[in-house]
Amino acid sequence: MTPFTSARLQSGSFILEALISLLLFAVALMGLMALSAQGLSQVGQSKARNDASYIVGELLAEMWVSSSVNLTAWVSRLQTAVPGATGTVYLSTCDCADTGANVCATAASGTVTVANPQPVTVCVTWTDRKDPSNPRRYQASSMITRN
Repeated sequence: MTPFTSARLQSGSFILEALISLLLFAVALMGLMALSAQGLSQVGQSKARNDASYIVGELLAEMWVSSSVNLTAWVSRLQTAVPGATGTVYLSTCDCADTGANVCATAASGTVTVANPQPVTVCVTWTDRKDPSNPRRYQASSMITRN
């Protein structure tokens, strides 16, 4: 075998290796982009949960220091913080997931007077615009007592 024949058999192998490397690199970049998109989605969901918990905590703190609370203003603040959210306040202890079975008392509205002591359950539901078929929910319960 002459050296020229051996060289001809291997001609183009470097280009083939380079193309395979580029293909693997492109697949890795696409995977990294998908991972980044998923991370951004999780950050958005986390922000909505955090905003909902903050607004609910704000309402419960207001109930601790004041016997009269304006729920209409609270719902307005909630919808500003978490667009499309609905907030429901029950002056009892209940599970927000079981409201259809009449487990919870009638929802409070307007300006309410909080007794001492008073169990309170606050339910917030919202729909993530990227996943509208799976509504999100945040629930907090507290026993309001004042000295």
